[in-house]
Formats: sequence, C-alpha cells, structure tokens
Amino acid sequence: MNTYIQKANDIEELAQFLSDLNNIKSSHIGYCGKSSGEIYQTLQDDFLEKNGELAFMIARNEANEIIAAIGVDIDEQTAEVWGPFNKMESDSMVTQLWEQLRKAYPNIRTFYFFINQENTSQLAFAESLQARKTGEHLILEIQKASARSVSSKRSVRYSEADFAAFESLHSHMFPNTYYDAKTIDSRLSEENVLKVLKTEDGQVQGYAYYEIDKECAEASLEYIAIAPTFQNKGLGTLLLIEIIDEIFSYPRITEIKLSVSNTNRSANHIYFKAGFEQQDILVSYVLSSASLS
Repeated sequence: MNTYIQKANDIEELAQFLSDLNNIKSSHIGYCGKSSGEIYQTLQDDFLEKNGELAFMIARNEANEIIAAIGVDIDEQTAEVWGPFNKMESDSMVTQLWEQLRKAYPNIRTFYFFINQENTSQLAFAESLQARKTGEHLILEIQKASARSVSSKRSVRYSEADFAAFESLHSHMFPNTYYDAKTIDSRLSEENVLKVLKTEDGQVQGYAYYEIDKECAEASLEYIAIAPTFQNKGLGTLLLIEIIDEIFSYPRITEIKLSVSNTNRSANHIYFKAGFEQQDILVSYVLSSASLS
C-alpha cells in the first residue's frame, strides 16, 4: 500500500479522525478530547500555525484518507504529544511520523505523553523511545443529573483574614505545586473560587479551589485538602459534595472531570463517596530530547 506523509491543514477532517480514534480506549490519548467539535476548537486555538498548517503530521493512504497522525501542543521548548494515532497494524508508520515531527520542530526539548492504560501499542511506542514513566492517573467524572444537592453549606468563601492559615496548609499539602497560596489569592474572582471549612472558633480545617470557564462551560477543581488534624472525620467528602453542588449551579455545566494520582487510594476514596465514577486510567511519560540525540 502506497502512503505519504504531510503536515495537516484541514482542521475539520483531522478533528473527525482524532475523534473517531480517541473514543476507542485502545487508541485513546488523554490530552485529546473526544467530541469532534471540542477537538476542532482546540486544534484551531492551540495547533494552527501562521501558514495555515497544523502542528500535526499525518499519513494518507492511496484513497487520500488519513490513516495515522501525531501532533504537538507546543509551549516554548516543551510539548504535549497528541498521539500517535494509528489505524494500521504496522508500527513502522508511527516511527516515520515521529521522525518527521522531530525534524519539523527541532527546538522542542521535552515531550509529555498521556496514554490510556489500554492503548498498549502507544505505551510500547513511548517505552521504545525510552521515555520515563512519571505516574498513573485516574480520570473521574460526575454528571449533574447524578450529583447530590445540598440545602445548606458549611464551607464559606475565603477572606483575606484566612490567608495565613490557608498559606500554611496549602504549602504543607502541596509543597511543589503550580499555584502557590499567593497565586491562588491573586486569581480569585467570581469564576475562580476558594472555599474554606472552619471550626466554630475560626480555625481553618480545609479548603477547595476551583475555576469556571463560562465560555466553554467547563469547571476544573484545582485543589481540595483537609488539614491532617481534621482528617478521617468525613470533612473531605462533605466539602467535595458542597463544591460539586456549587459548580453545577453555574449554567451549562453538566459534568465535572478530574485527573487524580492512582497511587493514593485512600485519598481517592472521597471522590467515589461523593459520586465520581472512574472513566479511564492514564499513564504519563516524559521524554527529554537529550536522550534522543
């Protein structure tokens, strides 16, 4: 079979191809969405280059159909890898696509992969590149229709008077995280919300921080934590149920998805108690270009 490789330039065609494959667990990539509309928007926003091409290499067959693809969501010298997606049984096409992608973007120094545990062919591909496994992640989901409603809430909106206690707890629970306490404080708005649980005398027991994207009708629960001295009292589940109810009060938000580490089963138990269901297990890898030279 004659095939040829090229840069992708038809967003609609590529979005449909990716959607078809990403809805199958054995070819699922965590960075990529599942609906063609969502993928189309992301390709347009994050992959479209000034010349009208996409940061995607594709392979076509004799009928001019896409049979394989791999792309990169680039942030300076790092990139999240979308793929490889492959309709063929042979792995040789994937290798060719990867080599062409590397030639097209020689300045990328670090590649990140997020692959479904059931996508064994692409797990093997990442291993063949000697990418380093960095973790396993549960993808959890809850639908608005199945969420519990809360008539009264114990959690309250964060105030500046809570900062010292919040900063101390946040730095203890998430010592090397992407948002420190000052960053969270600076991001607060009507859509970026920090809720705290307190004792009657005002001692902070726990907190949750979430962000709402009204335009995309999406919510992200960035942090939730209970202070060690108040754990194992049901407060984590209570706070999570309240936050879920609050997020679903925003118009058009009908589901919440989370990615959590698969290593802390006791901590993850609160998500299941609050109504989340497991959708996938994803494996993360990182690859430094230094290991490829």
